[in-house]
Amino acid sequence: MLTTAFRLLARARRARAVHPRGVLMTGELTGSAPFPASATVTARLSKGAGTGRGLPDVLGLALRIPTGSGDWDLLLSTTGTGRFSRLLPTPATGWQRARLGTILPYRHRGALLWLMAVPLDPTASAPGRPPTRFSLHASGTTADWRRVGEVRLRDLRHDEPVPFDPVLNRPQELELAPRWLAALREQAYAGSRRGRRVS
Repeated sequence: MLTTAFRLLARARRARAVHPRGVLMTGELTGSAPFPASATVTARLSKGAGTGRGLPDVLGLALRIPTGSGDWDLLLSTTGTGRFSRLLPTPATGWQRARLGTILPYRHRGALLWLMAVPLDPTASAPGRPPTRFSLHASGTTADWRRVGEVRLRDLRHDEPVPFDPVLNRPQELELAPRWLAALREQAYAGSRRGRRVS
């Protein structure tokens, strides 16, 4: 049922089921584990429901990060930063104070791992201007965030149909967690993929 629902939504929108419109950029990532030391990334900034400018929405940042075992599609959405608030998507009216997290954790080396991106540049406060610098942070179950990298973006382009997919594209050492919810997520992304192919 979940696969069908997301397939129909993607078909109706003629785009992704969620975060249907956005802007595409390229850039450089520098970091430490679980990120590579350096990589050229593709990024997409978007709004979850696609509301108009200045209206609240769940903002999104998608990063395609090359790794030694293939591409890693990391998807982040505006959320809280606390132990429990980071589990909930949080609408925001702009990028300046946005905190973009994975919401659901990964399992990395036997432990749960949440990731977060925080806008760094002042242009994030300008209407219609997406941020071009993000600091990257990681935490375990205690929500004690530590900085593990930075992304600098450039080359703003119109949105293109780059199929970011965190289910298909992730390093082998990072497992989506918890497993039962990861199974539902797989169904949702499968439906969205099918709907995009039809439209």
